[in-house]
Amino acid sequence: MIQSYAQSSDSIAKQLKDNVKEATSDSVQIRFQIDLAKQLLTSNVDTTRIIFNDVLKIIDKKNGNYYQSCKAESLNYLGILDSKEGSFDNALTKYLKALDITEGIQDSTGIGLTFHNLGMFYRRQKEYRKAKQYLQKAIQIKEKLVDIEDLALSHHMLAVTYYQNKQLDSSRFHIAIVKDLPCSDLRKSKANGSLASLYYSNKEYDKAIEIYKENIGISKKAEDLNELSVSYLNVAVLYNALQQYDNAVPYLDSAITEAKKIKNNGLLRTQYYSKSNLNETRKEYKLALQDYKLYKMYNDSINDIEKTKRITELELNYQFDKEKQAGELRLENETSKKQLYLLLFVIAIIMGCIIFWLTRKNAKQRLALSNKELASEQLEKVKAELALVTKEKELKNAVIENSLRQEVLSKTLGDIKEIIKLENEKERKTALQSLSASLLSEKATTTSTTDLKSYMDTVSMDFKVILDSKFPDLKEKEKELLCLMTLGLNATEISKLQNNTVSAIKSARSRIRKKIGVDSKQDIIEFIKNTGV
Repeated sequence: MIQSYAQSSDSIAKQLKDNVKEATSDSVQIRFQIDLAKQLLTSNVDTTRIIFNDVLKIIDKKNGNYYQSCKAESLNYLGILDSKEGSFDNALTKYLKALDITEGIQDSTGIGLTFHNLGMFYRRQKEYRKAKQYLQKAIQIKEKLVDIEDLALSHHMLAVTYYQNKQLDSSRFHIAIVKDLPCSDLRKSKANGSLASLYYSNKEYDKAIEIYKENIGISKKAEDLNELSVSYLNVAVLYNALQQYDNAVPYLDSAITEAKKIKNNGLLRTQYYSKSNLNETRKEYKLALQDYKLYKMYNDSINDIEKTKRITELELNYQFDKEKQAGELRLENETSKKQLYLLLFVIAIIMGCIIFWLTRKNAKQRLALSNKELASEQLEKVKAELALVTKEKELKNAVIENSLRQEVLSKTLGDIKEIIKLENEKERKTALQSLSASLLSEKATTTSTTDLKSYMDTVSMDFKVILDSKFPDLKEKEKELLCLMTLGLNATEISKLQNNTVSAIKSARSRIRKKIGVDSKQDIIEFIKNTGV
């Protein structure tokens, strides 16, 4: 029988295998098988389950308290495996059956183990009140026994429960008890892990990381894959808190690898959720989506509504009808293989539907991408057409502008001829200034500010000197407006030169009058010129 069990590198496991082969009686063989299964519990889940199931097959044909005690112990450890894999209803069934047996034969060790497991079960369900009650009962029983390692385990799990329930002082109290007990380094390292959690709560991340990295080495040496996976996860979480995301990724990957080996769905759910968030923070959105889908898969397998209802039913059955529950358990054992086949069939159908959905979604995405590319090509075509229309409009405007320039030139030549005919020098000078200002107004849209200022400095120098010396509070734009007014330009012409509206020019003139104290009936230009006399 033992040949079917997976080989282990651990020397204790090898010795136990040899002991199973050499056992001369069923009672001795069963004891060695249970010890071997417990040794492989954290490193080889499948082999552990096979061994315990073989033990139950042998015990079914035996009578006596010794065999009943072994049966309860096997059920307890099979319940641990079910709980880690997310089969909470099966786990609770086995724990309650084990409690029935141990209480019936008054097996204190078995009762302590079962109370401990029930405390762990309710802790995972976040029913902390029940969890603390069962763990405290387990401690009370174990304190009367000689297994210090087992007592330290219950104190440690009670510390974890208090921590999760945010009762930190109580958590520290039970961690201190574990560290004072003469238990193994592995057990103390797990208590140290809880202490690291407290450091994390206080944001003392460097201290916490140091403890968890030390625990990684201890867990590897002890081949405790569950604790190893938890330690890797905790280091990743701390690096994430320190925003050292690239350091966190390899630790998360290692945590997932170890959790898969022991098929711990609860750990895998937490780890994939953490990895999804981490990749989202690193802007690796595709990886984040893949990890989130895996988290969802594990989460759904654990939090099935029907399983929750089943748990409630089992609790009621245990309280009010233990005999009926035992019958249901036997029926469940007989039909478990059929249920497994049915479950595999359902999973195959679901996977087929998922593959079909993904294939169809991929086709839709390709179609959407093709439509997007087509729309992009059409957009570029429209842009090109708009560019051609714009260019055509610019050419038309250029033709119109050239025609207007020709018209202005012809008019200007006519005006010059008329000015030449004037005999009075002063009239000619005034007419030339007016003509220059008019031309400047017509070209306002293309004349630069520098050209305008240069022109005014030439034709209105004396007037500008008066403004700079007598009215220093005026802004440059206001002085420019007054200079343009000396050229005889109206509001419309000035608005073109200053690139402004006619109403804005009129408002500016009103403000200037108020600044220099001239009412609306006075000629503002004459007033300024008289001030300079």
